Amino acid sequence: MNIIQFNEIIELLHSISDNSTANIIALVSVIISGIAVLSSIYFSVQTRKQYIDSLSPLLSFRLYEKSGYLFLRIENTGQSEATEISLTFKELSNNGEQNKFELDEILKSELTLYPNETVTGGICRSGRNIVTSIAPVIKIEVSYIKGNTKEKIQFFRCICYTGTNDENVFMKCELEDISRKLNEISCSSNRMANYFEGRFFLKSDVINAYPSSSMYKDLKDAINKTEREEIKENTRDELGNLHIE
Repeated sequence: MNIIQFNEIIELLHSISDNSTANIIALVSVIISGIAVLSSIYFSVQTRKQYIDSLSPLLSFRLYEKSGYLFLRIENTGQSEATEISLTFKELSNNGEQNKFELDEILKSELTLYPNETVTGGICRSGRNIVTSIAPVIKIEVSYIKGNTKEKIQFFRCICYTGTNDENVFMKCELEDISRKLNEISCSSNRMANYFEGRFFLKSDVINAYPSSSMYKDLKDAINKTEREEIKENTRDELGNLHIE
């Protein structure tokens, strides 16, 4: 075997070795690409499932008292409609002597609620009286069909009494807050008026006092260093007594 043949054998071995490495690299690349594609498909399916689940209807319940009667309010706070809503009233407790259901017809029939829709119906008389306080609890069985997946959902729910209608309480609190802020603004304006005019009036005073001067006159007198004679004005003294000239 001469040197030329030996070199040819070495080159052939190198070629085989290079091809094997390339094949291995190509195979690994194919495997990684396949895993990436499968992962992408999996996460895409999971994301779609989570998105569909986020569109599910969600029923919320509120039990409150109004005009001597207990009402049940049902609201769909989800993102899709709930159809064939069926309510089965199982038990009523902690309502004094009134522990029997007297359901409105709307609660006896199947309901359909779209997002943000609400339905309210009476369930019984309130057991509250002079000697009896109440904290009613009702147990119901709920079933409905999801509008986004057409899946039927069934569950058992225990609903506790929340007092009065929360919307009225919320509105009352808002009005009280607005009234308080308006009163603060009125007091602040009254203090500023007393300061600028040099008088003392209470916020409750309704006297339309005629101003003895103006900002223009006061600035002019200050620039010209002119002293004006003090004029007696309608005001209150240090004891809070009102003096009207």
